[in-house]
Amino acid sequence: MISSKVRALSRKLALIGLVAVACLATYAFRNPWFRGNLGVVDEGVVYRSAQPLGGLADLVAGKQIATVLNLRGGSDADSWYSAEVAAVGRLKVDFYDLPLVATVRPSRKQLLSVLDVLDRCKYPLLIHCKSGSDRTGLVSGLYLMSRKGVDPARAEDAFSLYYGHVPLLGTKHLHEPFREYAAWLDANHLPHTPGRFRDWVARDYRADDAYAEVVPWPTGPRPRRSARVAGSSASR
Repeated sequence: MISSKVRALSRKLALIGLVAVACLATYAFRNPWFRGNLGVVDEGVVYRSAQPLGGLADLVAGKQIATVLNLRGGSDADSWYSAEVAAVGRLKVDFYDLPLVATVRPSRKQLLSVLDVLDRCKYPLLIHCKSGSDRTGLVSGLYLMSRKGVDPARAEDAFSLYYGHVPLLGTKHLHEPFREYAAWLDANHLPHTPGRFRDWVARDYRADDAYAEVVPWPTGPRPRRSARVAGSSASR
């Protein structure tokens, strides 16, 4: 038989749960999640969002976007990808297609490629993945460290519940470059600098892929599937 104390505790826990859900709902509706998850990384210079759908033209015009960085991947077989490629072509906006995985620790080459794009792209820049929460948070934080000199602890704040990021399961691996670099700085009694961060990624970041000179990431969509098939057939 359930005691009155257990019933009282159950009611209290249920009430706490309801309050928590209400708070999260209120928080969610006031954050950008329901407006394309649009946010500012560096006012007038870098913006972040979920997958831009029909509003890309307005966003480009309103923020004077010169470059779109797609972290989601996709191909010409995906309607959203084809629509985005067509839109950036029509708007004469540079487009970088650099796929990342939201649940996997980034490789050395991926981090160096992102840093290369951030060094060479035209600004203002729009960074997006699918939801604008995880991969977009990673690259926003990398921008803050590599271009603004923000230390890794503060740059890691680019991952935020405000943008829908929950560091559980695989998504927690995206935090590892920030925390490992911060630990390396502490162990060596060094301050953060953008150049030191790049060198750490190239030489000291724990990754399966060895350091190699990064080939500049090209602008534009990846080759169409039909072109890739034709090319591979011609090479046989």
